[in-house]
Amino acid sequence: MFPVTLNGFTFEDSYLTCNLAAGITGADVGKALALDTSAANTVKLAGDDDFVIARLETVELRTQEGQNVGTAAFRFSQLLPKASGATINVGDSLVGAGDGTVKAQAAYSALGDVPLKPSRTIAVEVGVNYVVALHI
Repeated sequence: MFPVTLNGFTFEDSYLTCNLAAGITGADVGKALALDTSAANTVKLAGDDDFVIARLETVELRTQEGQNVGTAAFRFSQLLPKASGATINVGDSLVGAGDGTVKAQAAYSALGDVPLKPSRTIAVEVGVNYVVALHI
């Protein structure tokens, strides 16, 4: 019997070139991305509680043009790095945990009285240091 996994599915029609926030390098490929509102068409590594909008696929440093661009997958079923110490279960909605890692989204606001809108990124498999995330 062979196990079934949802890891590794790509939807190339959902790959788009974006401006990357300062500091993103090739070492960040595979990390979760969030919208960077400081500039148009720009993504950053997902920070704490940021909604994950994409996964970083490639980085291209265009030093002569002074640009840092990359390819982002806006629909994916791939590995994302799990934040150290994060407890994630299959079916959890995922949000950024800082530096492009992910964690389970809280169900309620910090005050505990307002339900939060669930993320579109769902954990479908969980490992020690990673989660297979389905982003639809």
